[in-house]
Amino acid sequence: MAVFFSSAILPVYADELEETRKQLEAISRSIDATQSKVNSAKKQEQSIMGQIQNLEKNIQRTENEMTATEDRIAFLQDSIAKTETEIEEKEKDLEEKIDLLSERLVVLHEEGEVTYLEVLLCATDFKDFLTRYEMINSIIEQDAELIDSICQEKQDLEMKKSDLEVKKKELERALQQQESMKEQLDLQKKEKQQILASVQQEREAYEKALAELEESSRKLEAMIRQLQGGSSEALGTGVFTWPTPGYTTITSPYGMRYHPILKTRKMHTGVDIGAPMSATIVAADSGKVIYAGWMEGYGQVLVIDHGNGLSTLYAHQSAFLVSNGQTVTKGQAIGKVGSTGWSTGPHLHFEVRINGSYTDPMPYLK
Repeated sequence: MAVFFSSAILPVYADELEETRKQLEAISRSIDATQSKVNSAKKQEQSIMGQIQNLEKNIQRTENEMTATEDRIAFLQDSIAKTETEIEEKEKDLEEKIDLLSERLVVLHEEGEVTYLEVLLCATDFKDFLTRYEMINSIIEQDAELIDSICQEKQDLEMKKSDLEVKKKELERALQQQESMKEQLDLQKKEKQQILASVQQEREAYEKALAELEESSRKLEAMIRQLQGGSSEALGTGVFTWPTPGYTTITSPYGMRYHPILKTRKMHTGVDIGAPMSATIVAADSGKVIYAGWMEGYGQVLVIDHGNGLSTLYAHQSAFLVSNGQTVTKGQAIGKVGSTGWSTGPHLHFEVRINGSYTDPMPYLK
């Protein structure tokens, strides 16, 4: 986040300095009422995005199931059509065989009650007897095959009709399932839109809070500049020490970055140094504490004036070890690492300011 204080302090009346500090505290308190809501929304955002991701997975799963069901419906419809065609063909074939058998029975009836034994006894010789015997066997076999074929055709036809009914019922269930999944998909998409709308509202709230923060920053910067004037008195050594002894990892450098809470590209006006909760913070150089209190976005923040327009800022602290107006020496413990304000975890946000304007801290720390 940004800092908005200059550094050198001209001699001013103590009551004027105290009054201005009170004004700073009042401005912070005026926007502090919304801080809890912003923090709550910040904590909920990741949960909301997780809900959206789960919904996306559910929607994709439902769409895949619908595609599989549609394929199954198409297969069943094609299978039903083929089965109906096969039934029609078998019914026609069965009808032809029944007609053929009927014709045989009519012929036998018209020729009278002649038994196979009478046909054999009418043979003129043994050769004629054998011929008549083979002919009778052939007729008997043909009639038996025809009757067996008719019975088998009827059985096959009944099985196909039964199979057709099963497929039609399965198709009906698939169509009902498809309709149910369509309704489910519509509900999932509606829920997703509602959650996205909620995220958008929270995003707008973040942006509004950021605008308020930046406006407060400008106003406070102007106040501090007016108080400090243009003094060139040096209060520090000019050589900085590392503000978090034992912890030197830069988790977010100075410059433009994708803000982890606002979800947009913003200027990062300092460096974030990774350190555990309650790790000691020391003064980068000697100077005078010109602000120690709550500031929107920064949480618990402390500003040290080092003279010659140079100041340093230490944000997101969990506790202060020094107070307003106190003179500190280089390397002196001034606070504890925390995660107050707009922070995603314990760390020190460290800034360097020249006449109130932020600058890259790294050249001062190396």
